[in-house]
Amino acid sequence: MKKILIVLILTTCINIGFSQEKYEKEARIRAIEAPSKAKEFMDGVFIANKIKWYAEENLIGKAIEAKVKRNGKRYSIKFDTLGNLKDVEIAVDFNTIPEKTRIIIQGKLESLFPTFKIQKTQVQFLGEESVLRELIVKGITEHDHSTNYEIVIRGKKDRKVDYYEILFNEQGDLLRKERIIQKNTQRLIY
Repeated sequence: MKKILIVLILTTCINIGFSQEKYEKEARIRAIEAPSKAKEFMDGVFIANKIKWYAEENLIGKAIEAKVKRNGKRYSIKFDTLGNLKDVEIAVDFNTIPEKTRIIIQGKLESLFPTFKIQKTQVQFLGEESVLRELIVKGITEHDHSTNYEIVIRGKKDRKVDYYEILFNEQGDLLRKERIIQKNTQRLIY
């Protein structure tokens, strides 16, 4: 019986880990509910900016997200539930991606979807907290970090139109493609 239970748990974990679907539920929270470590980071970087806090739940766990607008840029900073920094995302126009990378990404999107429309593009930075702080404050760093591009598209695949979140690295390599699970509405519309 224990072996069957272990196999079921492992199978569930593996299926979630390799899932090609994305579900995200965000709920606004008060600043007081955010982890103190996350608040300290945000207060040190975004002085005098209004920060909106969110609790996020997805298929692989929970996170805390801080969203803020500064100098015309929209930032989304993700933390784990203890307040450890996970990544920094900045909303950008698709055309601001470096040309060589943009051409590769465009070609891959065209090979994946007969028709598609880009809905949102974000540059994603991963690295040490001090490096990400420098990237936010100065916009540049010479320290090691990873740069990815997260693109949300509305695409047609197998005669079905869906939304997808696709992650590419700096070289334009496809890292992840997930179909976004839309929230079902149970209300009748008259």
